[in-house]
Parts: sequence; structure tokens; C-alpha cells
Amino acid sequence: MIKLLENTRRPDITFCRNGRIYITARVSRILSLDPGDSINIAYDNGEYLLFAVRHPNCRGRHIAQCFATKKGSHNLSANSVQLCHSILLFANVNTDRASFMVGKAFERNNTTYLPIIIKCPL
Repeated sequence: MIKLLENTRRPDITFCRNGRIYITARVSRILSLDPGDSINIAYDNGEYLLFAVRHPNCRGRHIAQCFATKKGSHNLSANSVQLCHSILLFANVNTDRASFMVGKAFERNNTTYLPIIIKCPL
């Protein structure tokens, strides 16, 4: 028997080797990301945790700053070659792109974190 659909769940975040990061609307809503905010990744106890960095009164460009993929959409993109190369290296991915799921969100020190499940890239 051959399955026509191997994976039926869509990935939550995608990292490309060229530095582009695609964030789904689900993740942007959980982290309360708005265009202009940045994302960052923390490493804690063997887990990679995605979190938002706000820039309330700061102008200019920031590393991994989010922007809308199209008008009216909650899907966001960001650019950071350093974040992409680090995640692809830690996940042992040799392709140009890897997509991952995120776990259940938790809050620590008034910051919402999402664990990235890098053990099984899509």
C-alpha cells in the first residue's frame, strides 16, 4: 500500500539556508507577534525555544524582524542567516530548507516561549 499523503499536518515554522524564516499565523498569534517585532531562539535544557522580542519605541531595522507576507495575513516572515544556519546545523539538516512543528507554549518571566521540535523535521 502507498500513502498519497505522508504528512497531514502543516509545519509551524520553516528555516531556509538563505536566511528566510516563515512563521505561520498560529505561531504569530501564540507569541502575539506583530510586524516590526523580532524573533529569537533560546537554548535551555536541550530544547530550542522560540520567543518574541518587542521594539516598542525603536525605529530602524533589527535582526530577525518580522514582516507580513501579504496584506491582511497573520503569516509572517523574518530574515536571519545566523538563526537559520544554527537551527539547520543543530537539526543535522543538509537540505536548503527544513520545516518544524512547535510544542505547547509556556510562560516564564512574562515571556511566552514555544519549544521547536527539531528531532523530526518535515
